Amino acid sequence: MARTYFKSSVKGAIMGASMTGGWLLADLLLPEPWGDVVLFAAMAVVNIGIGWKLGKMFDQQEGKESSEAVEAKSAANLES
Repeated sequence: MARTYFKSSVKGAIMGASMTGGWLLADLLLPEPWGDVVLFAAMAVVNIGIGWKLGKMFDQQEGKESSEAVEAKSAANLES
């Protein structure tokens, strides 16, 4: 099976379109008054999870950048 590689922006667009389709399908399938309650609660949980994951990724990236800066600074001090 051939593996397909996409850019990050294309992956994000595909994920966004599929999530939107999933939310719309859930809204159509669930009964009217309770469907919205369940749907909005599920959307809130998913958005919290996405935000948590993005925050974690940014913290890891900042940690790598700060450790690289410290290493570069210590290497420059050793050369002086």
